[in-house]
Amino acid sequence: MLKKIAYCGIEGAFAHVVTRRLFPDEIHVSFESFTKAYEAVTAGECECAVLPVRNSYAGEVKEVKGLLERGDLEVVSTHTIPIIQNLLGVRGSRKSDIKKVISQIKALEQCDGYIKANGYEVIEAANTAVAAREVSRMQNMSVAAIASLETAAFYGLRVLDEHINETDDNETTFAVVTKKQEG
Repeated sequence: MLKKIAYCGIEGAFAHVVTRRLFPDEIHVSFESFTKAYEAVTAGECECAVLPVRNSYAGEVKEVKGLLERGDLEVVSTHTIPIIQNLLGVRGSRKSDIKKVISQIKALEQCDGYIKANGYEVIEAANTAVAAREVSRMQNMSVAAIASLETAAFYGLRVLDEHINETDDNETTFAVVTKKQEG
């Protein structure tokens, strides 16, 4: 029987990408918050959750730290992945067409030099995958998302420029959490 694995975000979010890598043959269940993903495991709706605990650029994920301090769940493993941001546009667009970029605030900060060098106007989104989904829906050749390469495939976007982060040492550590084992 397939296990249900909780994560926070929509398809294409970094948590979803990591969940797919770690549990490729299981059922991936999206939740709108870290708390809801955590509570799905405590309630027995999902066997485990994949939650971000630390980003080398932004620091500790305070909400997740608070959840883990409750003690209902235990960390069974951690996985660190590089966070590489890319410029994603709709099919047919070119980098020279872009006037605005949409992404999560931390992603925008990570790419600030690139954004300023290209004179882009910025629009904040809840996360990088939400930004990509919005760009896909808009079908506007002058608007791009900043997100992962995997996210481009989910939303039918074209990679206009790769690895636009200012630093190469940006990585996020994700924890796999499950109910504490008795005994």
